[in-house]
Amino acid sequence: MVKPIYKSNDATELLRYAESILLKMTTNSDLFPEPVPSLTTLEGHLNAYRDAYAEARFRDKRAVILKGQKGKDLQETIYRLSHYVDAVAKGDEAMIVAAGFSFTRPTTNRIGRTPQAENLRIENVQVGTGILRVRVKPWKHARLYQFEYRKKGTEEPWTSILHSNSMLEVRDLEMMYTYEFRVSYLGTDTITNFSDIANALVV
Repeated sequence: MVKPIYKSNDATELLRYAESILLKMTTNSDLFPEPVPSLTTLEGHLNAYRDAYAEARFRDKRAVILKGQKGKDLQETIYRLSHYVDAVAKGDEAMIVAAGFSFTRPTTNRIGRTPQAENLRIENVQVGTGILRVRVKPWKHARLYQFEYRKKGTEEPWTSILHSNSMLEVRDLEMMYTYEFRVSYLGTDTITNFSDIANALVV
């Protein structure tokens, strides 16, 4: 069954793709009455990324970092919208196109659920920075990697980050606290299958 494509190859393509999705889903709101996330959310992330993209052209380091952060927010919104469109369209190519998405056909009929993420490792990038580098064994069928973390020994909800790479740097962590991490591959079935939890002390 065909699926909506949610990945973009570069910053310019991401902007154009998000603009197309916003325009088409607004125009065809009768086909997509209750999108999740909302189109207001998509528009907000699109505008924020467009502004950050323009500022980053001057190659200011902070602006470039901000562009990356806003790009991740926009990409995650498109990813979540693709699930909504997939559920509504049920493989109908015309419906997917009406939402502004491109689509892909599966090349193989791979059976079985997403495997458990393996070999989760965590290390301090540099003492005193509050940054931990998290790695997991790559999986060639992964569309995205879902990283989650929280302070160890608490009942706080997990903070979730979707990333296209098997390595992620988590920033702004509190010094001398131990955090616990878990990671899941996200494949074509989008079912999470988290790794064993690993802990790390921020120093």
